[in-house]
Amino acid sequence: MKSSKRQFWVNFAAASTGNLFEHYDKALFAFLAPFLAPLFFETSSPITALIYTYAMMPLGLFSRPFGALIFGRIGDRKGRKSALYLTLIGMALTTTLMGCIPTYKTAGWIAPSLLALGRLVQNFFASGETTGGSLLILESCPEERRSFYNSLYECSTILGILVASFSVTVLSFQGSIETTWRILYWIGGITGVLGLFMRFAAVEGKISPKPRVSVLPLLWKYRFQFLMIVFTSGFSYANYYMITSFLNGYLPLIGSITREEAMQANTYILGFDFLLLPLAGILATRFPKERLLLFFGGLICLLSIPLYSFLATAPLMVIMAIRLVFVSFGVGFSVVLAPFYQDLIPAESRYTLIAFGNAIGSQFLGTSACSFSFFLYKQTGWVASPALYLMGLATIAIFTIYLGSRLPAARFSKEKEHNTEPR
Repeated sequence: MKSSKRQFWVNFAAASTGNLFEHYDKALFAFLAPFLAPLFFETSSPITALIYTYAMMPLGLFSRPFGALIFGRIGDRKGRKSALYLTLIGMALTTTLMGCIPTYKTAGWIAPSLLALGRLVQNFFASGETTGGSLLILESCPEERRSFYNSLYECSTILGILVASFSVTVLSFQGSIETTWRILYWIGGITGVLGLFMRFAAVEGKISPKPRVSVLPLLWKYRFQFLMIVFTSGFSYANYYMITSFLNGYLPLIGSITREEAMQANTYILGFDFLLLPLAGILATRFPKERLLLFFGGLICLLSIPLYSFLATAPLMVIMAIRLVFVSFGVGFSVVLAPFYQDLIPAESRYTLIAFGNAIGSQFLGTSACSFSFFLYKQTGWVASPALYLMGLATIAIFTIYLGSRLPAARFSKEKEHNTEPR
């Protein structure tokens, strides 16, 4: 589908606004986790409270795939916009209600139960947002510019995360975050409503009626492509969560860095990520996507243990430099993922399979990284033990990409030829 340049930027703004809101909401819980842990779990062990709190992040494993199938089917049969209206409305309502949940002191174990329920519902609606917004943009732009425009779309992802990180940082330094965290959720709900109005102006190509096709035959037909999406998205999310969420609670446990200093550094790192994305998008137009995925995935795999080993004794500036390294490699890996997925799946099944694969990968493999990494450290006491999880995912992701690039499919060969042409 091709559109005028003006309409393309309208679509871009509509998709990016919703994407910003969704990632603000998701990141908010991750950044608040070290502060919410003692409010929602009464335990003598700070590590145990953190494990319980971070364990809520992969709860989306139960609701996100289900939501991805529902909104993916709506997006493929009724249009991308139809699905994106529903996801944004649901996200806005859920986020607002999460700001009303009582703490353990007020409601006992009802409090963490409601918090977990809120995460489940939030993930259900979020499951179709990022994929739908990405398709709305990438299906209406020139093929040779998809990686670049995807990098700009990912800027809205980082901007939402950056706003959440900055807000938590400001309130934490003011010493009021334990009493004012609810305001951050209410602000998110209002932002979602504003994004919904912008979405009315988006335009997509006419959707032809399609026969209802069972998901299982689709999964079997594109089984290897689906596994590639699961493992590559899972690895990308795991690297991201470990940089921007896990280390905020981990660094104060193993060294002299305070929670407030870790959050402040996190905000600077996200600002760097935001600036780096367009440059990575330009780079991605010059090289084959598979080559970039293998290169940056390999670097993360090789350097994880050496760099994590420095975290306990390194000063704040060195720790920031280590986090910037992982951010840079992660951006290089993730910036080509959406166009890479688009080449794997035909348009009539694209929303369903990409959203479902992302949901499985991000929840089962990605968000589990934080709680599992804390568990590894608690069991071993080795400061670099969290890197083992990251290395394992990187190895599997690299293996699936390598095998995929060897498939005798026309899509892969065509993509290689297209990306190696000079521009």
